[in-house]
Amino acid sequence: MSMKFFAAVVLSIFMSPFAMADKMGSQGDKFYEEAAHFTNACAEEPCKAPYSAAVLFNQKNKLNKLVAPLKEQLKQIAFEQAQIWGDTILGGDYASSGSTRLDLVTGFYKNQKLVGYTIQYSEKAWYTGDCSYDGKRESLKKCKEGRITEVSYVSSDLKTYFTDEERHADFGPEDLLVN
Repeated sequence: MSMKFFAAVVLSIFMSPFAMADKMGSQGDKFYEEAAHFTNACAEEPCKAPYSAAVLFNQKNKLNKLVAPLKEQLKQIAFEQAQIWGDTILGGDYASSGSTRLDLVTGFYKNQKLVGYTIQYSEKAWYTGDCSYDGKRESLKKCKEGRITEVSYVSSDLKTYFTDEERHADFGPEDLLVN
């Protein structure tokens, strides 16, 4: 066994339990607290002052109030967040297309100042627990089709993002949109 191979195996064993798509920037702890306050304040509409929310992008309704570079950055974050699914939901009775779509972006504000975003993203997927899936795309035709959907919080500077602990990846119908 070569030393490089041995080092790669040891590194992967030690790093695999820590595989996370979340990223914490320099103000990550502060943003995490603000996201929690926002979630509590906006649990029912309308949000409780000083918090408010506005939908900035909705794939289904073709609403887009995002400038192109920001939309692309949020799409990239959504893609990065979905990479953990290989160790979570896709480790079970689900298969996905691997093409992450940005579905919904909501800006959240404190005293009318943008604090961050919630992003919902998804991938076309199939439930393979009730069909004869053999690992080949052709065998997915008889499997239940839907989408794997998840929500994450993203700071306004895009340096901190993390999965919504209450809304981890879930499989549902094609038209599922979570607010």
